[in-house]
Amino acid sequence: MLISVGLVTVVGCGQATTATTTTSTTTTPAPVPPPETSAPPPSAAPTTLGPYVPVEHTVGIVDGSFVVTATGDPFIVRGVNYFRLVDWRDRVVDPMIHDRERVDADFANLAEHGYNTVRIFLDSCECLGALRGTGLRDDTLDVITELMELAKRHGIVLLFTSNDLPDTGGYRTISGRDDSAYFPGYRNSDFLTAAGHEAMRTYWDDLLSGLTERHAPLEVVLGWSILNEQWLFTDQPPLSLDEGQVTTAAGTYDLSQPGAKRTMVIETVRAMVAGVADVIKRHDPHGLVTMGFFSPQFPNPTGIGGDWYVDTAPLVEDSALDFFDFHAYPGEDIGIAAIAENFGISDAKPVVMGEVGAFTSRFDDVERAGITVQRWIADSCDVGFDGWLYWGWIRAPLADATWALTDADGYLFEALAPINQPDPCTPTLIDPSHAAGRPTRVSRALADQPGDAAVDGDPTTAWGAGGDAPQWIEIDLDGVTVGVVELLVSQWPAGRTVHEITLTTSGGTTVTETIDGDTDEGDTLVVTYDEPVEDVVKVRVRTRVSPSWVAWYEIEVLSP
Repeated sequence: MLISVGLVTVVGCGQATTATTTTSTTTTPAPVPPPETSAPPPSAAPTTLGPYVPVEHTVGIVDGSFVVTATGDPFIVRGVNYFRLVDWRDRVVDPMIHDRERVDADFANLAEHGYNTVRIFLDSCECLGALRGTGLRDDTLDVITELMELAKRHGIVLLFTSNDLPDTGGYRTISGRDDSAYFPGYRNSDFLTAAGHEAMRTYWDDLLSGLTERHAPLEVVLGWSILNEQWLFTDQPPLSLDEGQVTTAAGTYDLSQPGAKRTMVIETVRAMVAGVADVIKRHDPHGLVTMGFFSPQFPNPTGIGGDWYVDTAPLVEDSALDFFDFHAYPGEDIGIAAIAENFGISDAKPVVMGEVGAFTSRFDDVERAGITVQRWIADSCDVGFDGWLYWGWIRAPLADATWALTDADGYLFEALAPINQPDPCTPTLIDPSHAAGRPTRVSRALADQPGDAAVDGDPTTAWGAGGDAPQWIEIDLDGVTVGVVELLVSQWPAGRTVHEITLTTSGGTTVTETIDGDTDEGDTLVVTYDEPVEDVVKVRVRTRVSPSWVAWYEIEVLSP
């Protein structure tokens, strides 16, 4: 998802190595310890308290799974990305905007509905680093401490993440010391150079020092996420180079050698993770460390991430991360099984889908969004995901906004709430289309556009015949009563089309309607039957005339 920060607009889209597919058996999320009955006191000044004494965290990891530390019961991460955008900045931790009563009420509402985890950005407000001098702002650290106290009050755990190094506070000065023709600055310097690693360690040392000085309740932290999404620029050195020797924080690499760049990235990012994790655990020995990623672009090709490079499978095999935060949204150019394979998911460590949501540009109504997200999450259970954080609590007013939990009178908030959907791997929303998930037959199909794509409930995937008219698709039904058939057009170029929609009953009776007219990409064609047709066992859509190859995004068969 988009979070705008000082240097660059960073995309956090969980969407784009071979993994073993496993079937997850989940239970209703175990409760965390009961909330306190009174409001926490204001954060104390750092100078008034003695040394911080580490305590066990509310949630830990046993045998590759999250558990409630006090009881050993399974802990299933169910929650939300919590942000408040003002002037295109996320202001949740901003001392000038922070609203204790509002956060308290929101956390209470989440907890009452069974949600147990909230993900919060630390640095997106541009208010974390000191405006003058070095280090972090005391007033912002006070707000972060208060957020932790409010989470403890309501029995919620927090996943804190950072988009980047703070723009102020001196961290960019440290990272820039190794800038050169091989390392032009920002991410390729932050994650690959010795100075960049020093800046990352210094930032996290300052953050944990400030929180422990305040005796912040670190036990409510599910994990410290080093980065919202880790990626590098492929069009900048050293990734854009194919020759020469480059020395990173992990060693020297000959870029003319096959595989050298991938080895360089993995070994150096692995070293960065190890260094930051060591700093965090010196302050918080029981804390868990993670990092966020969108899907790599291999082995299954995908447009996710554009020109940015990410590689996770080697980190899953070996890194200091305690669990992984992989982002994946429905409606991408590859499905969840292919995305999981690109991530290289294994069952050795927990995997959280730290961002999942339904883009308003892909799903034009909130009910379809809810159906799709529930099914997406359920499908992800089978490929190794152990928790889910919806994006987001409110709608981000951006070009790629998602339906928020609070949109449409809280429709998704209620639909995804653990009190209403105890098992995230079992959808509770019923697709109204009788065609949803039903067997299909087609005249022909492209390898990546099968007939099933027209009945998968996802309006961004399509059955494509890969050929001109005439072509047909047939869907088996279960003796249903049909009042309406809706067809979502996939077509380029626009022009005249002729389609025949034929219903067949169990007795062999057929009813055919013809649509003849100009159609275009994204149109919805609707056939309404004045007399509902009963006991329908199949529907065939035959395209006789079309200026384009024949394709349909979605075919829905509805009751009257």
